[in-house]
Amino acid sequence: MLRRGQVEHVRAERNLLAEVDNNCIVKLYCSFQDNEYLYLIMEYQPGGDMMTLLMRKDTLTDEEAKFYVAETVLAIESIHKHNYVHRDIKPDNLLLDRYGHLRLSDFGLCKPLDCSTLEEKDFTNVDNASNSTGEGNSSAPKRTQQEQLQHWQKNRRTLVSSHSYYYCLLCIISGR
Repeated sequence: MLRRGQVEHVRAERNLLAEVDNNCIVKLYCSFQDNEYLYLIMEYQPGGDMMTLLMRKDTLTDEEAKFYVAETVLAIESIHKHNYVHRDIKPDNLLLDRYGHLRLSDFGLCKPLDCSTLEEKDFTNVDNASNSTGEGNSSAPKRTQQEQLQHWQKNRRTLVSSHSYYYCLLCIISGR
């Protein structure tokens, strides 16, 4: 970890696993180290991963797809509630327990999100804000969808780094 500069990644993973206790993510039972290695003792998931399931089944039924998408959303939400962003969502990191329920794993690229830097104005749709107050003729100029997108793209890196702006998109979609 030291040679590869992975200390922060491992620390973020251990911190998230120690902090978040939710049935949608794998459980960390304990962690320790010796002179050479760091050990994270985690819950065993005998169902394999989503990638293996997709390769084996080739195509999921509509009901199965809805089930796994819903469980993925719940897993992502469980870490977002603790202000972490996963940044590596892929079928290999979606594990299945013995009953076929999904557990999110591999938090090596996760980042804590500093919500104190987020401001309501970053997420408010100008059109909706002026209409909700009953003042149709607000002094603030109204932005087109293209202008709103450009504003978002310009400012998203100030909110969080890398791909974690998807968290902010999820907040907008869910109305948080």
